[in-house]
Order: sequence, then structure tokens, then C-alpha cells
Amino acid sequence: MSYLSIVLTSVFSANALLVYGLGACPAFRREGRKPFVSIVSLVVVNLFASGVFWAFRVLALAPLHLEALEAIVYAVVVAPLIKYLARALVASESPFLSRVGTSVDESALSCLVFGLALLIARRGYSLPEALLASLASAIGYWAAIVLLDAIRERLELSALPESFKGKPALLLSAGLMAMAFMGMDTVFVKTIAG
Repeated sequence: MSYLSIVLTSVFSANALLVYGLGACPAFRREGRKPFVSIVSLVVVNLFASGVFWAFRVLALAPLHLEALEAIVYAVVVAPLIKYLARALVASESPFLSRVGTSVDESALSCLVFGLALLIARRGYSLPEALLASLASAIGYWAAIVLLDAIRERLELSALPESFKGKPALLLSAGLMAMAFMGMDTVFVKTIAG
């Protein structure tokens, strides 16, 4: 699989939020997000978690045929390492890295991070491909959240029936977005990436 097709697949047809439903709770909450800090922390956590999890899966679990222990390895090895990374970032002198570290610490035990690490490790990618897929998945998740926030703002200004306002309209919009993103199926991605 080419690098372009990995990126397109991870962003569109295998979008973490819209296709797999990973990280749905923060996506549908209205909160004062700092978009740049949140995307940087998500990229850092995903790259770190996917790289470490890939190494454990390929170098330890797969040769011993212990793939059933993936969740335990993630909880016992990868999640504490992410916590240590967050503490190191918070202790840094830079205020930006300290904010990123706080955000990394909040997302360390997220279903989004674990789900992406597990999905990427199971696709059989090499380490560079796994890291690229992790980066693209984080960007795809962030793009889906930005689009949902824009749709939420438009829906708040629209004249909708009272029973349709709020979450029902947003969930319907998310479902339509998911269908559009899944429309970029593997065949279409392979055609584009050639």
C-alpha cells in the first residue's frame, strides 16, 4: 500500500470518529477547545502509542502467538508510558509543551488512542506506515470534529422543529458525514493513489 493511500484511507474511509465511533464523547460535547493544542497532543499521543504498541505486537506478541493479550499489554505497558511522557512534557520549561502535556495526560487512557493503536497494529503495516497512519488518523479525527463544530453552529442558527434541535440534528448530520467519508472506499483510494 502506498503512503498516499494509507493517508487517504486513515483520514477518510477509516476515519476514527465517523467510521469506528472512537472518541465520540469529546466530539459531541461542547467545550472550549484549544484546537492547536488538542491536535498537537492528539498527534503526539497517537504517534507514541502506535509506535510502542506496534513494537510490542510485532516483536513480542506475534512471534509468541499471544495476540489475545493486546489489551493487557496496552494497559500495562503503553498507557503508563504515555503517562510518563505527559509528566515529562508538563515538567518542561516551555508553557506550550506544558499545555500539550496536560492535554496528553487527559487523553492517555482514551478509547480513541487505544482503538487507533489497535487498528493500526492489526493492519500489518511496517513501523513507518504505522506512524504515518497514526498521524493521518489524528488529522482525520480533528477534521471530523472541526466539521461537526461548523455544522453545530449552522444548526443552531437554523429554523428547525423543536424536537429536532440539538443532539438529534447533530447526530443525523454526523451520520450523513460518516456516509460521505465511507464513500471514499478502498477502491477509490487505490485509484487516486495509483
